[in-house]
Amino acid sequence: MVKRVAIVGTYMWTPRIAESLKKYTGVVCTPVSEVKPRDALRLLGVLGADVTMRIGFRPGQVRPRGIVLDLVCLFYILAGGKLVFYWTGSDVPRTIQSLADRSLVSRLWSLPVTRLLLRKSEHCVAAPWLVNELESMGCTAENFPVPTPTEGFESASELSLGSWPDQFTVLSYVPDHNYQNYCGDEIVELATRMPHVRFRVMGGDGDWCKKKPDNLEFLGWTDALEEYRRCVVLLRAVRHDALGGTVREALLCGRYVLYTYPHECAELLPDPDVYTSFVAVTEERLMELLELYQAGQLRVNKQGYEWVRANLSEKVLAINLANRWFETRHE
Repeated sequence: MVKRVAIVGTYMWTPRIAESLKKYTGVVCTPVSEVKPRDALRLLGVLGADVTMRIGFRPGQVRPRGIVLDLVCLFYILAGGKLVFYWTGSDVPRTIQSLADRSLVSRLWSLPVTRLLLRKSEHCVAAPWLVNELESMGCTAENFPVPTPTEGFESASELSLGSWPDQFTVLSYVPDHNYQNYCGDEIVELATRMPHVRFRVMGGDGDWCKKKPDNLEFLGWTDALEEYRRCVVLLRAVRHDALGGTVREALLCGRYVLYTYPHECAELLPDPDVYTSFVAVTEERLMELLELYQAGQLRVNKQGYEWVRANLSEKVLAINLANRWFETRHE
C-alpha cells in the first residue's frame, strides 16, 4: 500500500472521498484540503505525499486559490510526486475552453501551467463518457465513479422495495445556480404539458422559474431518500454530467430512471441540445409509465437495485479506486 496519500480539490468531494477510502479500504488521506483560505498551510503537506489526488478542480485558474494549488502541484510533480487528476464533470469542458483561450493572461500563465500539469499527471474520470472528452486534451484516462454514500439507500430498500407511492410522481434535481444545464426550463414545460402528473424538484428553490405550474414543487435541500420513496420516476435531464448520484440512489430504491446519458438499467433520453423533440419524447415515455402505473402493471425496478448494489455501491467503488491508485488489495 502507498504510505502517504493526499486529497485536494473541490469543496465537498474531498472529505467525502477521504471518508469512503478510510471506511472501506483503510487508506488514510493526509492532508485533505478543499482549497479554501484556511487550508493554505495544509496544502503544503502535499509535498510529502507519495500520491496526491486532485479532485474536480481544473488547472490554470487565474484566481488566488487556483494559482496556489497549481504552484503546489507543480512543485510536487517536479520533485517526483505522483499527481492524479480526478475529473468529475464540468471541470472537463471548462478546461477544454480555457485551452482555447488566447488572451495575454492565458498565454502567460493558464496555458503553459495547464499543459504541463496535464502532461505530467495521470488521470481518472467519474463517468465513462468523460474518457473521450479527456482524449481531446491529449490525456488518457480511466473511469472510476465517485464512491458516494449508498449504505442508507441499500438498507432502506431492503425493507421497502416493492411498494409504490399513492400518486404517480416525477422527481428531478435542478440546482438554482446551474438550472440551464439541468434542463430546468424543459422540466417546467413538461409539468405544464402534464398537469395530471406531480413533479418535484430537489436541489433548489426555483428562483429562476418565472411561471411555475401548480403541479410543480421546488424542495430545496431535502431528505433524498424520502423523495425517492414518494416518486415513481427519476428524471435526470442534464446537458453535461458526471455519473449522477441521483441515478444510483433512485435505482437502489427501485425507481425508474430516465437519463440523458447511457446507464445500465436506465432509459436513455435524447440530447436536449440536439433534438428539438426532447420534451415531446420525454412526455411520451412518462405517459407510457403512467398508464402502466394506473393499470397496476408497473413493477418496481428490482433489476436496477440489484445491478447498482453489485457494481456501484460505495464499498465497491472505494475499493476499486484504492486498488488502482493506492496499491491496496481489497476484495
